[in-house]
Amino acid sequence: MKKILSTLFNHERYQTILIIVCSLLLLYFYGCEPKCKSIITPNLSVTRPELEIEIETIIAKANIGYASLEQQEALRKLLFEQALAAAQTESVNPLSLFSSIGLLLGLGATVDNVRKRKEIKRLTTTTPT
Repeated sequence: MKKILSTLFNHERYQTILIIVCSLLLLYFYGCEPKCKSIITPNLSVTRPELEIEIETIIAKANIGYASLEQQEALRKLLFEQALAAAQTESVNPLSLFSSIGLLLGLGATVDNVRKRKEIKRLTTTTPT
């Protein structure tokens, strides 16, 4: 076998080198996807679809934050309007007062629930498996 390969390489040297180089190039071009550093975890390399998923995740988180800000502004506006109405009429509307108290309690419960979820997630991701 060694003699056959030696003879082939000596007689067809450049064709053999060309076949080996072309095979290596084809292997590289078809076998290796281009990668770049991750946005979320920079020490990890990701492909194009993974990078697109990371970008969509960041955009979704930003949209959630924006929606939270909108909700807080709406709550602030509602409370300000009710306080202004109570100050102008010099009387308190009991239905408005109860809805405001319920709104504040619901907001507090939501904030507490989110805080607990984050704490649970932090504890489950830091414990070794």
